[in-house]
Amino acid sequence: MVKSKVAALDAIEVMSEVTGTESNPKVKSLIVLLHGFGADNSDLATLSGVVDPQSKSNWCFPNAPHVVPIGPHMTGRAWFPLRLAELERQGVDFTQVTPEGMDRAVDQVLKAIDALKVKHSLSWNQIVIGGFSQGAMIAMAAALKAPSNFAGVTLFSGSLVDEPKLREQAAAHKGLKFFQSHGQQDPMLPFPLAERLDSVLNESGLDGMLYSFRGGHEIPAPVLREWTSWLKGLGFLS
Repeated sequence: MVKSKVAALDAIEVMSEVTGTESNPKVKSLIVLLHGFGADNSDLATLSGVVDPQSKSNWCFPNAPHVVPIGPHMTGRAWFPLRLAELERQGVDFTQVTPEGMDRAVDQVLKAIDALKVKHSLSWNQIVIGGFSQGAMIAMAAALKAPSNFAGVTLFSGSLVDEPKLREQAAAHKGLKFFQSHGQQDPMLPFPLAERLDSVLNESGLDGMLYSFRGGHEIPAPVLREWTSWLKGLGFLS
């Protein structure tokens, strides 16, 4: 793992051990994962070693731009600000609106991915973008704002955001593959909103399904096994 600067975002990168030449690199894949509210980019960075122990893909874990309080004398990072007390008390429902600051975060992520595309000589369809919780919301929005389809988008414990806008943007991304997982007892982002997101995505012509599990706001081992299989189905990790 190496720390780097990708456009305006700090990042952790895990470089593939598969070698090639500068003009003909053997590695033709990149996985970008965005952490959740109150965490930082180290939170998901260990997943690369679990899912890709032979380092067959390049990985990037950007740090969100906002510093937010998460407890006494404790801070974390966020893609856009939220009131933590409100989040813990009643969860959030952004089904009909785009949260303030979200569009800017999406633009920052897409600029970072543009930089990574140049660095690794990749096209959009050789990149998977994904995230956990708030990071999943950003990943979904970025996938629909990108000029071309990613290889796929991963939504760990995300939620439906601005359904009218999502349906409008999805019209240009039919066939985009997605992997979605969500705990049936999630106290932060209610499971019914994940079910609604799954329905909206499939109705809009995207290609994927919701993998549900008995649990909360987390990424358990069974999800990682399913996700690994999905990545391999895309031609990644091989």
